[in-house]
Amino acid sequence: MKITVVGAGAVGATCADNIARKELASELVLLDIKEGLAEGKAQDMMQTATLLGFDTKITGSTNDYAKTAGSSVVVITSGIPRKPGMTREDLIGTNAGIVKTVSENILKHSPDAIIIVISNPMDTMTYLALQATGLPKNRIIGMGGTLDSSRFKYQLSQHLECSPSDLNAVVIGGHGDTTMIPLIRHATWNSAPVTDFISAEKQDAIVKATMVGGATLTALIGTSAWYAPGQPEQHWWKLL
Repeated sequence: MKITVVGAGAVGATCADNIARKELASELVLLDIKEGLAEGKAQDMMQTATLLGFDTKITGSTNDYAKTAGSSVVVITSGIPRKPGMTREDLIGTNAGIVKTVSENILKHSPDAIIIVISNPMDTMTYLALQATGLPKNRIIGMGGTLDSSRFKYQLSQHLECSPSDLNAVVIGGHGDTTMIPLIRHATWNSAPVTDFISAEKQDAIVKATMVGGATLTALIGTSAWYAPGQPEQHWWKLL
């Protein structure tokens, strides 16, 4: 299988690195508009192959979509990230044009690809990719729900002092500070309702912390997060 990751920034490079380490593809193309960035990061990753024991072939490309031809999966991470004080919606003006152009170019060379959208605002960009490509909706996937659910599990695990792996918790709704809905009444810890162990006050605090999880990280880091958004195994590979 061939996978392309568009955008060699923090999220894209993390995603590509994880794809290679987990050997989810035999061939991986990392593409970016900045001259030499994708090529350099691809070489850097390939130099870890013998150290980490993977066989995925990684190549980098500066805006040459021909090298992405025949991709089964394309991950779009390109666009500007959030900065402190910005909402995801503040990125629409710039990122819409980028995602539309990327989607159209990808489709020219990989007409059968499944497209995974990570670029923010994720819900809007996913819909834009759907409209720009005309692909069936089951071939355009946004990853916000699983990212938000992982952040929900993190918040629960901190209050319960347990492993996130022992939790079953889901967030529905939009990938936005006011549109996501953490389903705390349906969350369980080793099959027992988490509401049996957490006070109503703490439940509200967990829900609120989950909803602003991205903004919290942006304030701390100075830009959007990348480790959790760049995890293909956690967020979207199991959906394919």
